[in-house]
Amino acid sequence: MTQRSEFWISSVLVAIFTIASQPALTQAARSVQLKLENSGWQALPPPLRDVSRGLGSQLVSIDHKGRVLVGFTVRESPGLATRESPPLSFHILRFASGGQVDLTLALPTFSWFTNGFYLGPNDQIYARANDALQEMLGEPATLKGGAAWRSLVSCPKNCQISQSPTRRTLLVTTFPHDYYDGHSSNTILDASSSPPRVVRICPQTGGEITDRFAYGTESYGTEYNALRSPLCEPKQKEELPINPQGGSLRPLNDGLFLLLGMGSIRGGDLVAPQRGIEVVTSDGQIKFRQEMPKHDIVTENVRINESGDRFAVIVDTWRGGSSLLDISGKRVARRVVVYTEKGQQLATVPLNPVEHRDFDFSLSPDGHRLAILDEDTVTVVDLE
Repeated sequence: MTQRSEFWISSVLVAIFTIASQPALTQAARSVQLKLENSGWQALPPPLRDVSRGLGSQLVSIDHKGRVLVGFTVRESPGLATRESPPLSFHILRFASGGQVDLTLALPTFSWFTNGFYLGPNDQIYARANDALQEMLGEPATLKGGAAWRSLVSCPKNCQISQSPTRRTLLVTTFPHDYYDGHSSNTILDASSSPPRVVRICPQTGGEITDRFAYGTESYGTEYNALRSPLCEPKQKEELPINPQGGSLRPLNDGLFLLLGMGSIRGGDLVAPQRGIEVVTSDGQIKFRQEMPKHDIVTENVRINESGDRFAVIVDTWRGGSSLLDISGKRVARRVVVYTEKGQQLATVPLNPVEHRDFDFSLSPDGHRLAILDEDTVTVVDLE
């Protein structure tokens, strides 16, 4: 091992672990902060003008033991780079319950912005780096042992990875351009098998996925429909007795759904879009509905736990602006709100109003822990 590697590992092991007081959290929630500045973290460079950053990936997650994993990209060498020796590496750290780092991984990469990782149903680690989704083979017994990786499927910068709430299914979608133009190549991976296997490659699928279906919405004028179809079979779509009301549809599981940002129709126009939250069953029964205050907007960023009985959403607060005059408002506050399927609010965690490029959040499989990454800080919140 090089002196550089030994120094980097030593730095990782002294990662700062601080108990933080968060008066804005609900009474049952406790917050802890993990600082990455002593663990090799580097600030992302500004993106080049008129050059696409590509589609991003997951940067923070929680395994079944409650351990928090976080990923970030660093520049390893200012020297000449080759395909065999890229200038950057994507690092993945795993924090044990006491705050110490018990696993470090690094993969070579040419990209600052598209790297990420995903956990399987048995906490297997899948990393997106260097234009491929890769599987970690086993787990090193010591930090010095390193890790071996096997490429599963190509994943260039115009690639997007989706995952079912159970973490059993991964959908790798590659677009021909850096935007959605309706044409894509889709690879479905079964992460519950050992080793993981490609279930199917199909030219088209869509929407949010579970292990069985893809979900989405369609609109015809002021009429909105909720649809689902078997994975890779978009022509076999089925209409659900759910009115999305202009919002986005997210499956908590195949029998329970989350509507984000729905509004109401008045005089043929959608009124107050992006301001409501609703949980509804597959037969159209509303379990709970909540309207947001006037200046709050529910974003489409949502994280769901394994069973689908808890979820976390981001709510932005905007002030000023005028749609009539086409003047943008200013985001003055952001927060993560955690709910149960019955509408109980478990925690509200304030965020920086400025959204950074290395921001992400995740719920644990049991829904009792929330992790929020914002640049060099991971906030971990324990829920009741």
